[in-house]
Amino acid sequence: MTLARTLVAAGAFVLLSSLAAAPQSGSTDEHPALPPGEGRDLMIRVCSQCHSPEVAADQQLDQAGWKTLVEQMASKGAAATDEEFDQIVQYLSKAFPPPK
Repeated sequence: MTLARTLVAAGAFVLLSSLAAAPQSGSTDEHPALPPGEGRDLMIRVCSQCHSPEVAADQQLDQAGWKTLVEQMASKGAAATDEEFDQIVQYLSKAFPPPK
């Protein structure tokens, strides 16, 4: 009986170890600090041309502040249309507003 328990425990250990090492199905979020919302993917695409998009998570600005910051990034070469920059400003304003 002890040998049977040992074999079952060893088998369970091997199974659990292989499950832990196996890649997880589905995609993992590469930017967990960025909350979901309209414009998130666009912001990641545009802003990651020059820096980590998580830099935004350290800021808390109102809409005017985000607009000014996005305009500064555009003047430094961020590539997007005016409409896309507006979408980015909207996303950032909702995702990272100033503290209340």
